Amino acid sequence: MSNLLGVFDYVVIAIMLCVSALIGLYFRFSGGRQKTTDEFLMGSRTMGIGPVAFSLMATCLSSVSVLGVPAETYLYGTQILLNMVGIPIGGFIAVYGFLPVFYDMKVSTAYEYLERRFGKTTRTIAASLFTLQMVLYMGVVLYAPSLALNAVTGLSTWASILSLAAVCMFYSSQGGLKAVLWTIVFQALLMYTAMIAVIVKISMMKGFRETFDISREGGRLIFFDFSGDLIKRYTFWNSILNGTVFFLSTFGTNQSQIQRFLSVGSLHKAQMALFVSIPLILLFTLLTVWDGIAVFALFHDCDPMKDENVKLSSADQLFPYAILKMFSNIPGLTGLCIAGVFSASLGTLSSAVNSLAGVTVEDFIKPYCSCKINDMWMTFVAKLLAVGYIGLTLLVTFLVANFRGVIEAANVIVGMVAGPTLGVYSLGMFSTTANEPGTLCGLLAGFTLYLWMGFGSYLTKAKVPTLSRSTSGCRNNSSMEFFKVTTSSTLLENVTQAIPLTDREKYIFPVYKWSYMWLTLIATIIVIIVGYISSYILSYLISVPDVKPENVSPFVRKLYFKSTTNAEKAKIENNEVELNEKTGNVNPSYTLTDDT
Repeated sequence: MSNLLGVFDYVVIAIMLCVSALIGLYFRFSGGRQKTTDEFLMGSRTMGIGPVAFSLMATCLSSVSVLGVPAETYLYGTQILLNMVGIPIGGFIAVYGFLPVFYDMKVSTAYEYLERRFGKTTRTIAASLFTLQMVLYMGVVLYAPSLALNAVTGLSTWASILSLAAVCMFYSSQGGLKAVLWTIVFQALLMYTAMIAVIVKISMMKGFRETFDISREGGRLIFFDFSGDLIKRYTFWNSILNGTVFFLSTFGTNQSQIQRFLSVGSLHKAQMALFVSIPLILLFTLLTVWDGIAVFALFHDCDPMKDENVKLSSADQLFPYAILKMFSNIPGLTGLCIAGVFSASLGTLSSAVNSLAGVTVEDFIKPYCSCKINDMWMTFVAKLLAVGYIGLTLLVTFLVANFRGVIEAANVIVGMVAGPTLGVYSLGMFSTTANEPGTLCGLLAGFTLYLWMGFGSYLTKAKVPTLSRSTSGCRNNSSMEFFKVTTSSTLLENVTQAIPLTDREKYIFPVYKWSYMWLTLIATIIVIIVGYISSYILSYLISVPDVKPENVSPFVRKLYFKSTTNAEKAKIENNEVELNEKTGNVNPSYTLTDDT
């Protein structure tokens, strides 16, 4: 395969990587020079609202969204856009119901709260699950942009993976959280540039209104599918509910986000950072779906995955292929768009690495290591951990290629921990009945159920029907062959034909056919129900510590503690009255003055 990027394209990509590395060097030799864990992991708790807001956006919306959402829109329509309705809902609950608790308790990590509310075992298990989740998720984030480079250049997938890993390893280990946040600001601008460039170019080629007309005629404009079918990939209900649960879990329990909230130094600034980030996230989500609409309009009569002259192996390659097709004759512009995809990956990857280093230091080393390590050495350990986690991620990256798309891979991996963990935090913050043994029973039930449903679906490989795609406009004989991809996947030969079921597929367990959009919500509910019932039963068998007011959410704090406080005050007043009566003194509170 010939190299399809020009010299100017490589220059643009190289500039992006160099700028990211230089930002890391700048913060390595400025300020406190990353000599303390507080500066390296928390940015000295003096970070500004702006960079934190961009970081909140980039951490949860990465190259997975840049490549995956257009692909999902192309295949299944725009119903996925309703996911954005859950963003402000989940964000509001997190910022007013969860975040004040972390600030009231002055915790260093999200999992320190779990130790104070339940116990050390819960903290350790939750931190371990987060570590597992993020290492797997980083594999997805590394793999996604490798598709882009492979699709437009033919270079080895591992070449792009190693290049991104090396740059991320350098600036995240040298510049700490400050470098991570400020590189994200730069990278986010490139991300938006790439997405907007595709929309503008296709609108110029096809016409703005015509782009939507083509998508409507192709059945892609779907917003109000009220179907209750659990098998259907995207519906009105699962899109909104999944968005709410995902962003509540992300903003309310995920250490990558909690670390950024704590880095600004005050609750008010943290809340403002989230309010600023929500419009950025909404715009990002809208642009990715719009890209999918535009890409479908571009290829509506010649699907690149069915075109014999192209034969893309994955729908996740559609976006980079569209970039190549439109911008290959403009020096540097293809490189700029690919740099935008790379930037999306680097932003999320560096955030995850920094958070993992913080969790390891604060939730594993400090609580369990009896040896005395000064802060300078602990900072050095944190930097080594950042490097080590990048290396570990490389080992699991190849697993991602076995999923049907990066969006599904990301959701299955994130939901595996996000759903059960959200259930644990919900029990802790909204119930005084929940205790550690009962909550751990709920966590085990929810996590096990999710593994069974999520990975059972993957192993059985239940087919997911897509919307119709056409090759009527493809040229049968073409002298230019962009792609020749070898794949073990079986592509649909004719979208208008019904696909006969094999004997194995006829007997797939119905749950394995459910849309992945339901899994996180189901796991959360199971953890809450099992955890609450188990805690209630166990409270009669074992002694459990009292729950303090600061341990629960402000939403329910008065509900649980107002009556108790009044009762205590009444008891104190009665004791004072009895004491005064015995001593012959009159309680000043009940003294009648001349004015009365």
